[in-house]
Amino acid sequence: MIDDVSNLYSTLTRFGDYYPLNLTGNANNIIEELNNNFDWVKYNPRKNINREGLSITSLDGGLSGKPDLDSLYEYYFETGIAHSESDFNTKTPVYPLFSKWLDPFEKYLGRTHVIRLNSGGYFPPHRDNKSTSIKSFRLFLPLNYSSSSIFFLLEDSKMNFENGKMYFIDTAKMHTLFNTDETPFYFVVANVILSEESVSETIKFLYG
Repeated sequence: MIDDVSNLYSTLTRFGDYYPLNLTGNANNIIEELNNNFDWVKYNPRKNINREGLSITSLDGGLSGKPDLDSLYEYYFETGIAHSESDFNTKTPVYPLFSKWLDPFEKYLGRTHVIRLNSGGYFPPHRDNKSTSIKSFRLFLPLNYSSSSIFFLLEDSKMNFENGKMYFIDTAKMHTLFNTDETPFYFVVANVILSEESVSETIKFLYG
């Protein structure tokens, strides 16, 4: 049976598979601050893919990346410890750099991180949810997107982004991302816990 919370997800997707929110800011100096002040951690360390991350929220407010930059599914099978996205709600020292975008969702944030997708790095085709019970939705913030070298496909469509602008993306649909440039691609992925309040907050920032 599809629960009432999951029906809220349909409210978000009614407006499109992906769309910008009226949450924008200057991201020009953030990459330099991240590289100068923090140590990047291997993202999903079981995979030999050239990508790293920094936790914006984590279990304990730390930056170890364990297990918040791991696959929660694979972490469970290795350790027997089950976590949900909502467990990762403690701000880390990285959070203030993104507060202008994340503060409206502060009460609803789950696992949230910034990813450095290095040259040749990619996310293979996948869905973030294959259950009838969807508990969270994804917001995406590109910091240095380039249409000539970054390819983000949602189903069969290539998406284009404006740097420093937050987007909703329906990641229950098949999607893939890869970087063909020598320069890393930096972006934020925020998991927002699905509720009537978080959906209403998102809708508030719709354009038009």
